[in-house]
Amino acid sequence: MIGKRRLLTATAGLVVARSASAQAKYPSEPVKLIVPRAPGGGSDILARLLQPALEKKLGVPVIVDNRPDAAAVMGATIVTKAKPDGYTLLLTDNSFYQNPAILESLPYDTLNGFTAITMLAQAPVILIVHPDVPAKTLAELLELAKKTNLTFASGGVGSSTHLMGVMVNLKAGTDITHVPFKSSGQALIALLGGHVSMQYGGLASAPPYMKDGKVRAVAITGDKRDPAVPDVPTFKESGLEGVDVSSVWGLHAPPGTPIEIRRAVRDAIAAVMRDPEVAKQLADRGYQTIAGTPDEHQAQTNALVNQWMEVGKKVNLKE
Repeated sequence: MIGKRRLLTATAGLVVARSASAQAKYPSEPVKLIVPRAPGGGSDILARLLQPALEKKLGVPVIVDNRPDAAAVMGATIVTKAKPDGYTLLLTDNSFYQNPAILESLPYDTLNGFTAITMLAQAPVILIVHPDVPAKTLAELLELAKKTNLTFASGGVGSSTHLMGVMVNLKAGTDITHVPFKSSGQALIALLGGHVSMQYGGLASAPPYMKDGKVRAVAITGDKRDPAVPDVPTFKESGLEGVDVSSVWGLHAPPGTPIEIRRAVRDAIAAVMRDPEVAKQLADRGYQTIAGTPDEHQAQTNALVNQWMEVGKKVNLKE
């Protein structure tokens, strides 16, 4: 009996050692980061700004895999079905948290079909117009919208840029037509081509075109002006309150991904965001970094989903 007990103890110890060893080796192969948006938008830019430094920190390649669709559903579906081993991750934006309030059905459970890693960053939403639009201020633009048919482009149904348009129409009493794209980058291209009147977009891609006079900024969300575009007034400053929707980006893993792996990814990202060069690149693009813990982000995810479900009961978010 004693010999059997010793054998069982030794075997159990070997299993634990192997498990700990395997976990300690994470990551030992490339990590795929699913971005459910097309290249050129805020989500894609954020992923690619973090990618080089994150590869160095983790010691393995980080592959940015764009899987765009109008509501950012396809990428999330891929991740919720992936192995919970930390090698397939999802970069989420506002659509992830808002889709339960917008879409009639989803092929996954937003709250239970993923495990949170970290809230990466947030950023204001900026309203830009085509130079042919005569309005120079928000008041002039809203007055023009009541007299003529205008259109606004967004980065997709359920995105913060879509929700801004909904909220502005609601608060200002306008009926500006929504034209959704698969990313803010594609929406910006449409605006540059004069195919839409205006765009609610992000600071990650708009400023260079603002400087060249190819688009004109009218207003930005937030309690105060953003240092990246100090000449652009806030919506509140321009006379329209209650429309301060911010862009947010998080990171999620498949359900059942061990907390040790999620902490390792979060810690690597937090270290990367503290790097002076990376921090400057992010700030210059308008990203306000967060990098909270997995538990904090799980609570944030729950709160955001519930918040938008409540908003959806009062406002039509489906157009």
